Amino acid sequence: MSAIAATAAARREQILERVLREFESVAAELPEDTVPQSARLQAARELTRLGWPQGRDELWRYANLRALERVGSFIPARRRTQALQSMAEASTAASAVASLAALPPSPAGFERLVFIDGIRAATNAPAPRSLSQRATPSAPAALWRPEQRLGLLGDMFAQDAAVLRVVGEAAVEVVYLTSERASGAAVYPRLCLELAADARLTLIERHLGDAGKPALVSATVSAELARGAQLMHYRLQQCGANVLFDESLQAVLQEHASYQVRHIGIGSLAARTSARVRLAGRAAALSWQALAVGRGEQVHDCSLGVEHAAADTRTEETFRGIADARSRVAFSGHIHIESGAAGSQARQSLRGLIEGAQAEIDLQPRLQIDVDEVSAQHGATTGRLDDNLLFYLLSRGLDPRQARALLKWAFLGDVLRSIELPELRTQAEHAAAGQLPDAAALAELTAARSEA
Repeated sequence: MSAIAATAAARREQILERVLREFESVAAELPEDTVPQSARLQAARELTRLGWPQGRDELWRYANLRALERVGSFIPARRRTQALQSMAEASTAASAVASLAALPPSPAGFERLVFIDGIRAATNAPAPRSLSQRATPSAPAALWRPEQRLGLLGDMFAQDAAVLRVVGEAAVEVVYLTSERASGAAVYPRLCLELAADARLTLIERHLGDAGKPALVSATVSAELARGAQLMHYRLQQCGANVLFDESLQAVLQEHASYQVRHIGIGSLAARTSARVRLAGRAAALSWQALAVGRGEQVHDCSLGVEHAAADTRTEETFRGIADARSRVAFSGHIHIESGAAGSQARQSLRGLIEGAQAEIDLQPRLQIDVDEVSAQHGATTGRLDDNLLFYLLSRGLDPRQARALLKWAFLGDVLRSIELPELRTQAEHAAAGQLPDAAALAELTAARSEA
């Protein structure tokens, strides 16, 4: 082993030891009704077995693992027991929400839940009818894949959870805010979804807020869709520049279930999504439409694995990424069509746009097919703005800034147009436009169009 490799291994060992030591110091205080103590201990053992992730692993290559070493403590930033005992804090939770972030209004017909630093805030809004007060269902820790091992931190440390059990139809917005209290510490958002047969849920999941010092937001999402259930899941990650965002998602779909994801990733210093979806029942379908826009030294990294385990299942993946300055954007899509999944359909469309001299885009479409009689296609392209299109716009009187801004906006349009809620689409468009260095030029174009 080289000296560099030995040093890296020692750092990984040190951070793992710190995590386990801190967990041991607070394990007895963590609430049983969120994650049973036995499940927490199992997660700690599994993390010990797997070890801390390393950049040499292909699916961790773009993760900013060194940044995690700057997190002062993995102990939750705010203890739930302390929060519940403080009546003054509970009574001022609504004003705290307003001071932490100017929350956009919820679309009409949506019930809203707000969590501050991973703990549900007391607001004047009634709890969604689908919100369960029962303990979070705890899947065995071994179900997290090695590339999702940081999801084990949520199993170990989580203090609260949004558990939505839906029968019939529901529309819910869950907002996770990171506050100044999280500076140098960690928060563990936890979202558990259970959709009964033929249930329909439209869900908006927002991650907002920032801290004064590096803070880890380690989120976990689990979803179980019974026969014929339909889940439309809008996901907006807009955390601040001091947030290190990591999330692990796993979903299982039974026959004729449908899961549609619209993912907008623009925030955080380093953001990583590791998702695994199993199409377990006949004619189950997944649609994953995502975009990421990186500026400065941001990292946006997504790994999506889909397992076609039954006949006539369908997957459609669309990703659009823009990397500016020294940012890095990566998307790895692995679709496995198993031997019992005849008649399945899979399509991947991954595109990246490089806008900085030191920017990086890494796109990896992968198909693994173990059966005949399937329809599958994939494609990935990475490059810079089309010179011919740019010349065309310049010849129509646009200045260079406006022409470049318009082409970038069109590039992101495939995903933004897939957001069916008009209010949310407008919010997502403003957020994505603000992330582009050409935001001022886009505003000029919009103003000129309005005046015309």
